[in-house]
Amino acid sequence: MASGFLILISFFTRIPIGKKIEYKEENFIKALKLYTLAGAVTGLLLTLTYLLFNYQKSFLRGLVLTLSYATITGGIHLDGAADTADGLLSGRQGDKIFDIMSDSHLGAFGVISLILIILSQFVLFSFSSIETVFMMPLVGKASTIAACWNKKYAKGTRGLGTVFVENIDNRVLLANLVTLFVFSILSWYRTIIFTACFAAIAVSYFISTLIDEKIGGMTGDTCGAITEISQIIFMITVLFLKG
Repeated sequence: MASGFLILISFFTRIPIGKKIEYKEENFIKALKLYTLAGAVTGLLLTLTYLLFNYQKSFLRGLVLTLSYATITGGIHLDGAADTADGLLSGRQGDKIFDIMSDSHLGAFGVISLILIILSQFVLFSFSSIETVFMMPLVGKASTIAACWNKKYAKGTRGLGTVFVENIDNRVLLANLVTLFVFSILSWYRTIIFTACFAAIAVSYFISTLIDEKIGGMTGDTCGAITEISQIIFMITVLFLKG
């Protein structure tokens, strides 16, 4: 399990954890129960960044946090969101969508989605509290697990995305939701945080059903899109409820 957790960190962040971590599919699958906990690592680094710029103007803090998030994650979820936008909004059907999503060139919809996501993060980071910043990546991870629950991998080819999507069973879902719940109730504004978590997960699952109807399942790219969308929904909801 510990080895699998480090595999999760190595795949979904750019944190240097050494070269001795060997990928084993069995360990990766077992560690999926810790996927939301892996988000706490990103959350902790963002929290430290927040503290370093806590006495700066809010927009400067927002800019630094946005850059830090992209650096920590390596932009992996942003890349998936852009590819998803290009594919699903292209007006094509069937395998044409997958061809567009796999294309290394960035299309107009991908560019627009990146602008909207990064701009949203910048503004929301500028006005969010430290606990919201910490919880954001945990919510993104838990929402992605929920979105993949009861779904199959859409593409015919097999890869890391296949292993991820098709091994989200009831136990993995429950473990990740419990992890998110524990962190939520430890928050100062626990009712607001919990409500925002619920909203993000509900919207994510709804979007995943639309994606499922469109392409017959989930992919690594659509998981990235869900991660980014759910995090934005979470931060917006917290700010709205706080007034």
